[in-house]
Amino acid sequence: MGGKLFNARANASNFDLDELKKIVEYAHLRDVRIHLTLNTLLDDSEIAEALQFAYDIYEIGIDAVIIQDLGLAKVLHEYIPNLELHASTQLSTHNLEGVQELAKIGFKRVVLARELSIEEIKYICENTEIEIEIFSHGAQCVCYSGECLMSSMIGDRSGNRGKCAQPCRLPYELIKEEQNGKKLSCGKGYLLSPKDLSTLEILKELPNVSCLKIEGRMKSPEYVATVVSLYRKYLDNLETLPSQKDKQELMQIFNRGGFSNAYLKGKYGKDVMCYDKPKNWGLYVGKVLSYNGKNTITISNDGNLDLIVGDGIEVWNGQNESPSCIISKVSKNKKGYEISRIYGKISVGDKVYRTSSKVLNQKAHESFSRGFARHKKLDAKFEMHKDSPLKIIINDFIYVSSIVAEPAQKAPITIEKIKEQLLKTGNTPFEIANLKVDIDENLFLPVSKINEFRRMAFDEYEKSIIALNKKQINRQSIAMPNITKKENNEKKVSVFFNSLQKEYIKLKNIDNYYFSFKDAINNLDLLNEFKGKKYVLFPTITKLNYEKVIKNNIERIAENVDGFVLSNIGQLEYIENIAKDNNNIELIANYTLNTFNSYTISLLKDLGFSKVILSPELTKSQINKISSSGIDVEVIAYGNICVMTSEYCPIGSIDGGFCKSKACSKPCLNNFKYYLKDRMNMEFRVISDNIDCQSRIFNSKINSIETRELNIDSIRLDFIDESFDEIQKAIDTHKNGNRLSGEAYTNGHFNRPV
Repeated sequence: MGGKLFNARANASNFDLDELKKIVEYAHLRDVRIHLTLNTLLDDSEIAEALQFAYDIYEIGIDAVIIQDLGLAKVLHEYIPNLELHASTQLSTHNLEGVQELAKIGFKRVVLARELSIEEIKYICENTEIEIEIFSHGAQCVCYSGECLMSSMIGDRSGNRGKCAQPCRLPYELIKEEQNGKKLSCGKGYLLSPKDLSTLEILKELPNVSCLKIEGRMKSPEYVATVVSLYRKYLDNLETLPSQKDKQELMQIFNRGGFSNAYLKGKYGKDVMCYDKPKNWGLYVGKVLSYNGKNTITISNDGNLDLIVGDGIEVWNGQNESPSCIISKVSKNKKGYEISRIYGKISVGDKVYRTSSKVLNQKAHESFSRGFARHKKLDAKFEMHKDSPLKIIINDFIYVSSIVAEPAQKAPITIEKIKEQLLKTGNTPFEIANLKVDIDENLFLPVSKINEFRRMAFDEYEKSIIALNKKQINRQSIAMPNITKKENNEKKVSVFFNSLQKEYIKLKNIDNYYFSFKDAINNLDLLNEFKGKKYVLFPTITKLNYEKVIKNNIERIAENVDGFVLSNIGQLEYIENIAKDNNNIELIANYTLNTFNSYTISLLKDLGFSKVILSPELTKSQINKISSSGIDVEVIAYGNICVMTSEYCPIGSIDGGFCKSKACSKPCLNNFKYYLKDRMNMEFRVISDNIDCQSRIFNSKINSIETRELNIDSIRLDFIDESFDEIQKAIDTHKNGNRLSGEAYTNGHFNRPV
């Protein structure tokens, strides 16, 4: 769950500290752990507040915190060493190397990226002692979590700061630009909207992870109750396949055109997507057979559903605003159903879906409103001896009361009667599973006294559990980092070429060259002709084929370059031995590590980095308040920012026809340019990486910022396919601290915080 501060569901109501305290007590009495989300990026001004909040939640007994920000992880590990840290999926951890690096930093559990296969997850679990958590049900991000800047760049609402506007759920058109400049449409729809994940039918196949995560913090209580109860049912009965009724309930409560296994069983292209509609579909009822033009429709019952008053329905009319209603009047006839009081643009033949079921919602509501649904099972031993106070041992807790049994004047109390009264724990969160009774003969105790004893004993037992889970810590304040003014205002220039050309050797005013790993492998001799420092930039996601390519070539490449730009924390493992053998190899942290504050920079310095490239989500003011910790700091001054890195390839899925039953025709190899055009006619460049069939989506406008007044060491310029003259002009302009302006350019977040 989330508190009021720094969680990735900022639009949820979330819980204040008093509410969290009550929730923790409620949960711990039932042996349930509470994991709190502190999973957004923080700037320097927020770290101290986050630490104080972490003190608060630690003291009330929160069991673990889920974190994205590596700087915050460093601070919490240092100041609250006993607070359990879980690495959020926002860290894009996708391989064993990433898990191992996070374990070194102090994380006890890692929530893996959603894009892994069963085999990849199994390999990680078998080769690490750290806890592994995976997503098992719910909404999918089309982009690797933590690497999405689309909402941020086009709408000032950052997913990394908990305010994603979900641009992936909007309509797009895939445009193909041929070599002659002609642009063709490859298809329209909700091209970036994935189906929800479901693993209910493959639970038995999943690796032995520590935890299955069900997404649902922005969903209804009825959704959570339905989904969780079904997963609990089949986790407890792994050999049993889900019934048709249960699968239908899962679909009814929420689905987007069905479910997918995401990437757990391989890549299926368009089969993991829902191009038709991005919100809940519900269950198909039938088609509109007639409409009176006012407020009454007749629909077929092709789906064989029982529609009743209180159900919700929606008529798909092919437009953004589909007619919908909660049924207030319905009658059944031979053709299907006649429904009154529904208004809007409706035509014969339109499909009708039941979007909510009154019966299912009532069933779910009853499950969480009937009181204590879960009880903590206990072992207990009751003792009653002559002239001694009553005593009970509950697990390891001992309670002795002032009540003393009397000698029996008539019939003594029986063991059966004592058990009967002590087992009446229905109004508590406890259940005595195993009760032993040790009593002397010929003693009497009124039933009222046994009940009084039971109530007092369990009251004290509750207090002991609550007290046991509360913690104390010596609170320390954190000092703000010292900011050192850069003495030399002349900034070095670094350039990154998405695709290497030999003519780039003639470019002037460049200090550092960043080459892609693919270009480095294929053009190693050409790299040596460039004057200046040379670095190889790793892609953000390096698994499967990429991992093999890197491991097979990295030593050869290291002999010919000055260092590497690492884009994910796990990539430190690739160069560990090389860095040990060659002290001259430099490591640069790419902005994809979400370098958002001074504490992250300090951690990266400790890990061996000599330079960091700051997050493009930082403003001018935030950049100038960054403490570099004695290493170089660089910003991206020019370039189309990559706003998504995705395992899903829209080019292959739409233009290449790739799906579960059909192989991709690999149109990405035909030298065409592809774009996703949005509702505002803005075009976002899409580039496929065919080594692992991933795709990158770039912002429709070029970021270009003034850097004269920035307290940094160098600037970076990224080029996709600009001409030689355009590249040189951008270099010359930005070397002088200026920016390019016009309709094609934006200054991103330089003056507007996220």
